[in-house]
Amino acid sequence: MTKFRLNIDYPFEQMELNKKRIQAWNQFQYVDRVPVGFCLEPRYFTPIFGIHYKEIFKDAQSQYYWLLQCAKYRIENIPEDIFCQSPTIAVSPYFDNVPISNAFGAKIAWKDNEPPQSCPTIKTIEEMDSLEIPAPDAGLWPKIIDWWLQMKQFAGETEITFNGIAGEIKVFGPSAAGIGPFTIAVDLIGEDFYWWIVEYPEKCHDFLAKITKGLIQAEEHFRKLDTEPHNCFGIAEDSAQIISADMFKKFCVPYANTLYERLGKGRDNGRGMHMCGNSEHLHKSLVEDLKISSFDVFGFPVKPSVVAQNLGGKTRLWGNINPMLMKDGTKDEVKAAAMECLTQLAPYGGFMLGDGANICPGTPLENLAIVMKASEEYGLPRVKGTPG
Repeated sequence: MTKFRLNIDYPFEQMELNKKRIQAWNQFQYVDRVPVGFCLEPRYFTPIFGIHYKEIFKDAQSQYYWLLQCAKYRIENIPEDIFCQSPTIAVSPYFDNVPISNAFGAKIAWKDNEPPQSCPTIKTIEEMDSLEIPAPDAGLWPKIIDWWLQMKQFAGETEITFNGIAGEIKVFGPSAAGIGPFTIAVDLIGEDFYWWIVEYPEKCHDFLAKITKGLIQAEEHFRKLDTEPHNCFGIAEDSAQIISADMFKKFCVPYANTLYERLGKGRDNGRGMHMCGNSEHLHKSLVEDLKISSFDVFGFPVKPSVVAQNLGGKTRLWGNINPMLMKDGTKDEVKAAAMECLTQLAPYGGFMLGDGANICPGTPLENLAIVMKASEEYGLPRVKGTPG
């Protein structure tokens, strides 16, 4: 029985070019120009569809339906290379950034038209000491597993076509990838954790070790349920960018490396890192201590010239135009920012042009299109060190 129908108009030739550009990016090369990709979450699309954000979380069927609508709108209206590389739409249960912290005990504040937010619940050192490692059925994780199973059934009841030709829906399962241990600790404790790591370092290390163990336990459980290959483990440590490089080495590097070694498949492509804010002082540690394979939609406060100096050619890069400029700036201003990124970062290879980070709801399509225009005008970079 067909329950859902979707047709997407998008050239097959463009899909193939997108695929080649992303494959080249992985190899620090380019096909014909720098690829473009945006961090676009459902909150960007819900105002376009005229629904409250909470509708996304109503039930599995509603979320599946709206994720398909988001994908169709994105493919047909937003010029980029990263999202459509074959006649396939990939979906998975989506609960923003709160499921992991919630599994460890954080409360969630749900609002009608804003993303859910993790709220700290640990107020004392004694409460931090008593944290128990959650089972994979804690918090939202059981709901995510249930919705994943429902979405797999919905996929079998979906007729999807690309340009009138049959396509495919892939439903990916739950994962503990995403928020890193330090950021989870801040989600659970709040700003007190920043001074606790100074006053009670050993207890904080014990706490971070338990979080790391819980993430590994959950991810390995999820991978038994979803047998699709998992070649990368991505970490976001947004809350760590305000600590010193020395503290980062002490309180982030050991736990991120444990996750990467256990769950990432090789250093060439298995160690993704995201970090909003000004990460300049941490770049050396990211490449030397963590040996990250990609720095994904990294924060716009870091100047492209600084990123080029610190990270160019050492890891794949994706970023980092100011999202507020993309929303409120003129096309000329957005294009100038894109050109600055291209000029500084493209010659090192392995650069994808995008936001830094998260496209704001209300960002005009024209300002997204001008980013692609900048890449096209810049053309094929000559990668440093190549002959000719």
